[in-house]
Amino acid sequence: MLILMKIYLKIINKLNLNLILFIFILLTSSLKINSSENKIIFKINDYAFTSFDLEKRLEYLDFVGSNHNINQNLVIDDYISASLFYEYYNNLENKKSYENKINEIFDEIYTVNKKNNKKYSYDIENKNILDNIRIDYIRKIVLENIFNSSLNSLDTSSDEIDLLYNIKIKYINLHNFEYNKLKKNFPDLKVVDYATILNFLNENNFDFFLKEKEINNINKINKKIKEIILNNNNFFIIENGEIKSLIFIEKKFETLEGIIVDLYSVRSQEELDSNFLKCENLVNINGNQNIINKKYNLIDLNNDLKNNLVSINDYVKFFNNDQNIYIVLCNIKFDKEILKNINFNKTINLNISKIENKFINKYSETYNLVIFDE
Repeated sequence: MLILMKIYLKIINKLNLNLILFIFILLTSSLKINSSENKIIFKINDYAFTSFDLEKRLEYLDFVGSNHNINQNLVIDDYISASLFYEYYNNLENKKSYENKINEIFDEIYTVNKKNNKKYSYDIENKNILDNIRIDYIRKIVLENIFNSSLNSLDTSSDEIDLLYNIKIKYINLHNFEYNKLKKNFPDLKVVDYATILNFLNENNFDFFLKEKEINNINKINKKIKEIILNNNNFFIIENGEIKSLIFIEKKFETLEGIIVDLYSVRSQEELDSNFLKCENLVNINGNQNIINKKYNLIDLNNDLKNNLVSINDYVKFFNNDQNIYIVLCNIKFDKEILKNINFNKTINLNISKIENKFINKYSETYNLVIFDE
């Protein structure tokens, strides 16, 4: 527990300089607000938040970052979230004051903007900026407090596969009728990638259901799926009555940093069987000038190799000077501490997001949230 807390505090300290920016990095689409009419957008405990308030929120977002093109729904959802957290804070009996920190954040951002000669298309209202910094900072504090109280229940893993890889399971669920039509066009689904199948289903208006799940702890998933992942298979089908589930396993390195790969380069005039290219065979072949073994930093490889050499015995084939060239991955070495920190940081982000969503669901009802449609 103490070690986890130290790591967590280290991570949080790194975030302190940009305390209020973490919510806004995903806001990337266009937004236009008609300021000629002040409409109510949502209410919390009968207090109305209007399009004018939203306009001021946008000015604040621009002030704290380069948020020129922002999606309206994302801004509103984020504004509702911050306002609910602030309402919760206002209802606490023993509240701590954070005004000094809020003013410090304002001064830091203003100084950076001035140094960068940032131009504004609006008049800066200090009160508006400080009010918005306040609700975002309060949200951060409340989330941290809830998170700290649940550190012991974090879904973390120190298994090598969980540290080394980012694994996602993608499901496509089809009724047998649609599945049979799919098979007529793709007799061997094992050789077809997820994107190709999805594109075909959409283009032909198939009735299907999608689901995606990221695996953070391989010991907490279905035993059959775990076995398939450990065997480095990337596709299988589950049958459940009238439903077929196409399961795609997407496995990528969590990071390229600190990873060293042991590669075998095999040259041949003829096509080589995949069994010959197994690492257990290559390591026992000596004195063959067409087989070269070298170690590389993964980050230094070209994208083709980075993307396709993921598991032991994976290989990439090239053709050059009338020769087939096979590059085979036969060993992976990595800095476990680097991966532990990355994995823990990811776990924090996932849990913070879950905590925020759970909080919003609970206190939307407690504080009588009402959202008005445009």
